[in-house]
Amino acid sequence: MEINNWYKLSFEIETNLEEIIIWKLNDLGIFSFAFEISLNIKTNKKVIIWLPTLNWPESLRIKLERNIGEVLDKNNYQTNYFEWNVIEQEDWVSTWKKYWGPEPIGDNTLVLPCWLDLPMKYKNRKVIKIDPGAAFGTGSHPTTSLCLEKLEKISLSGNKILDIGSGSGILSVAVKLFGASEVCAIDNDYLAINSTKSNFRLNFGSLDNLKTYLGPFDDLVSKYSLNNFDYILCNILADVIKGIIPEISHCLKKDGEVILSGILNSQKDEIFNLLDDSNFQINDVSSKKDWVCITAQKIL
Repeated sequence: MEINNWYKLSFEIETNLEEIIIWKLNDLGIFSFAFEISLNIKTNKKVIIWLPTLNWPESLRIKLERNIGEVLDKNNYQTNYFEWNVIEQEDWVSTWKKYWGPEPIGDNTLVLPCWLDLPMKYKNRKVIKIDPGAAFGTGSHPTTSLCLEKLEKISLSGNKILDIGSGSGILSVAVKLFGASEVCAIDNDYLAINSTKSNFRLNFGSLDNLKTYLGPFDDLVSKYSLNNFDYILCNILADVIKGIIPEISHCLKKDGEVILSGILNSQKDEIFNLLDDSNFQINDVSSKKDWVCITAQKIL
């Protein structure tokens, strides 16, 4: 089997552009990245992105530089510095460990890298163990932490949950930890599905009570008759959420609720209108930095 090494792309940004870069990388389907304080300019941060070499030929790397450059230029920041290096798989895993430690979230939850022991000061928290794998979500981004903070306040005992865009599986693990009896996870990337399964097994020792589905949401709903869910979680980009809100309504049981994250503050009014058109009632809106998490209930 061919070993998939990684490109490491580095460049600097002003610190206030961090959220914009996160949004753009998510929009491009890139989830393996980190930020560190610049050694040269205190008001800057260094962006580090990891890309599998098999999937990123020169033409796509050039296009990525152009896309990032356009975003920075629109926000009055220019960079001519894009540094590319090739690193081996083992070095990539070691690098991830450098950037990631225990992540307390909300009042009762802790996201814990699988290679670390549980710190005693967090012994009373519910622990979600995560292996970053292909790095599809570690809990540190505001969109994920907003979801987790909402979930820990809900009674999920015996509930049936659908996780759309499961990524690392962090939300699927969380709802099972919080009492859900059945968890269904959807993603259109096989690496994400593998990561979801791996992290679910890491936390519970088996894949009991977890069903996974690979493919686009609309196709899977019709193919497998996914319906009658108590809660649906959707932590993906707002542009994707907009297109699936009507179908989400059909998947929920009467009075079921949807938790939507991945939405910028500037996008929330449009999401509100779409939810209203699909007979949802807004029950809660929480925010962190430039991001919002919306909880809405099906009323018809």
